[in-house]
Amino acid sequence: MQCKDISDKDILQFLKDKDCWCTYGKGYFMPTVQDVMPKGVTVKLQIAKMKQLIKKGLADGCTCGCRGDFEITDKGIQYLNAP
Repeated sequence: MQCKDISDKDILQFLKDKDCWCTYGKGYFMPTVQDVMPKGVTVKLQIAKMKQLIKKGLADGCTCGCRGDFEITDKGIQYLNAP
């Protein structure tokens, strides 16, 4: 599996629907982008996908390996609302 196999829109909609920042991997008590990715996606691939979304300006957060703090940006919301 590669980043291209993971839906940008599904992740962005997930981030938009949350009322707080999201993490990756096992979220325990926090929402995690892992929940919207295909089953079996590794943590490394989750971070790589989020790095792509951040580079495109569609999401914000940190991909250094900390907790992530992923949120959708205004540009990400516009992307979701585009026809």
